Amino acid sequence: MLNGLALMLLINCASILKNVLAVSITTGLFLLQNRSVTQQQRGAANGISMSAMSLFKAIGPAAGGSLFSWAQKRQDAFFFPGDQMIFFLLNMIEVIGLLLTFKPFLALPDDNIS
Repeated sequence: MLNGLALMLLINCASILKNVLAVSITTGLFLLQNRSVTQQQRGAANGISMSAMSLFKAIGPAAGGSLFSWAQKRQDAFFFPGDQMIFFLLNMIEVIGLLLTFKPFLALPDDNIS
């Protein structure tokens, strides 16, 4: 079992990795967004994106709390009991986001196609 310095180092390394991946994902999404619109539309696209990001950051904790509360009430369910349902739903949201970055969904404007 880890304790003391080894546990602290492991937690700090995991936290650093999480932060690096979060910044990489956000930067990658900004790049995809800026490549998917023309130069004249980038300001509007960035504004809509920032507004949506702020809205979901405000709604996220309440939605996550209600999802967690709902999942705790179904600990004895046969199909995805409690805590497993939370991670299943979060993974499905991530998969949908990943699928939306592929070619059929990501439209490129005429001036960016090379």
